Amino acid sequence: MNNKKYISTATTTVCRSKKGKLGTVVVQGGTAGTIIGYDNASAASGDIVFSFDSTNAIATYVFNCELVNGLTVITGAATKLSVMTSSESIY
Repeated sequence: MNNKKYISTATTTVCRSKKGKLGTVVVQGGTAGTIIGYDNASAASGDIVFSFDSTNAIATYVFNCELVNGLTVITGAATKLSVMTSSESIY
């Protein structure tokens, strides 16, 4: 099953609360800030899956990578982005 989360504020968002697959991250704009994704089901800690400055990052990023624990995304400003995850394993 696919899951999509839209984020538009400076916040901590649990995009996936269990293992699965990170498909894409679409950065659409907003206020300049940092976007960090952690392989974690509930907190901003653990292995960093992605990290970039939203000012220079307006694009679609295809990951298709395994999430061992889940995915928590931290946005440091009012950045507009969509995160697509899936319960399907890539292995």
